Amino acid sequence: MIPGQGEPAITGAGTPSPVSTRTGDIDLAILLLADGFRPDVLKALCASGDLPNITRHLLAEGSYHEGVTVLPSVTNVAYLPMLTGQYPGTANIPGIRWVEKSRFTFNNGVVKGHRSYIGPAHLRFNGDLPNGLETMFELCPGSLAIRSDIHRGLAPGFSRFHGSSIPFMFFSHYLKRADFIDKFVLGSLLRALRKMDDNWPRFIFFPMLDVDTASHAHGPEHRRTLDAYRRIDAAVGTLVDRLRRIGVWDRTHLLLSSDHGHTETAEHLDLSRLLSHLGYRVFEHPSIFRRVADAAVAISGNSFANVYVSSDGKWERPSVGDELEGEHGRLLEALRQRTEIEWIAYRHSGGAIKIVSRSGTALLSKDCESYIYGYDGSDPLQLGLPRTAIHEADALELTADTRFPDALEQIWQLFTSQRTGDIVVTARPGYDLRGRREWPEHRSSHGALCSEHMNVPILSNRPLSSSGPVRTVDLFPTIIESLNLTPAKPHSGRSLW
Repeated sequence: MIPGQGEPAITGAGTPSPVSTRTGDIDLAILLLADGFRPDVLKALCASGDLPNITRHLLAEGSYHEGVTVLPSVTNVAYLPMLTGQYPGTANIPGIRWVEKSRFTFNNGVVKGHRSYIGPAHLRFNGDLPNGLETMFELCPGSLAIRSDIHRGLAPGFSRFHGSSIPFMFFSHYLKRADFIDKFVLGSLLRALRKMDDNWPRFIFFPMLDVDTASHAHGPEHRRTLDAYRRIDAAVGTLVDRLRRIGVWDRTHLLLSSDHGHTETAEHLDLSRLLSHLGYRVFEHPSIFRRVADAAVAISGNSFANVYVSSDGKWERPSVGDELEGEHGRLLEALRQRTEIEWIAYRHSGGAIKIVSRSGTALLSKDCESYIYGYDGSDPLQLGLPRTAIHEADALELTADTRFPDALEQIWQLFTSQRTGDIVVTARPGYDLRGRREWPEHRSSHGALCSEHMNVPILSNRPLSSSGPVRTVDLFPTIIESLNLTPAKPHSGRSLW
């Protein structure tokens, strides 16, 4: 809200409140995932009075934080911190498309060891999660989720509109609209609540896709995208009214957040074609029936890519440092020089990560609980750090307002996965990395580490006390504390209470 207009101001961080500790009266926690919400667009629409329900039920009564999502900043993958307390790297899901080199084999046109969660393969997302993490649904039996690819731990009948959503998602992509899917999602939730009598779930998760789909189709600030924000605001009003009627709103903690932002896309770099022109035989989705390949390109959100290359014709393990530079130096230099590419990163010797752009080269490593960061030439991440050794507890605060927020933590976590590419490629805003394979054409993209993709709103109908920058991974422990749950397995993040 705008000061002077009778509305509380939206700021970049939460404001401590006298009612900022958990009061013990919360019986139900709801996480509404507004896919593709941008903080600046949200603020503008709230200021103009276009989002009255979000204004009334969340901002006026609760709190607002500007959070940082994860790398890659893409749907499904960026649900992981909220629903498992894990990063994509530690959950070993480094994108919506990936290759596992140790299992990547070619046999009579059938290629194994890869994944794309676009289309029917999204049904395999849940099974790809490692046993070492704990989902919110496992932690909180009796939870309910609507169209969630993460559903491990949900009881039969409590994972709704998941498999049956496949044809709807197909038509949504080609019709360039998702309002009808969100209508089904909301209707499914309302019907479930009506049938449960007094046996309410303790936790509900439901994502709404309208803004993300409209942004991809028309741009992040197009009038049709703004209409999608308004429709999600109306859904918030409908949900709160239903919760009031059944008598649980006063005992509900409602959180609204997003998985990523968006930037408008004007030009497309066909990354797979670039590798082909350099002489590589490229494996990419959806053209997965090949007999041989010496490179694989796995794009997520259109602005992020995992690139995999063979070494001596073999696909056994990630390539590192001198080996990669010696055998694929021409490719690394070609990627570094492209104006469409912001920076690339790859594993270096001694466990370090090398970040390379046209302006400079940096090395990122970790010593116990501190990140060690240094560079030659200009800093490719433009972090402006006051020192080279940064304690992990300070990594977000020192980088939150930079061009690449939370860069140290996010790049490091990504490379903890063996499925992360030999080379990670991120596009500059205004460009993306997918050309002839992307139809209908995307007018907006996400997936990279830039602030426009990484910054997301976090709203709560109850005042949260935490001030300063926060991460979406903090939602997991926040919900745990809301419901007084006890996790059995380690997780990242801190409670915002």
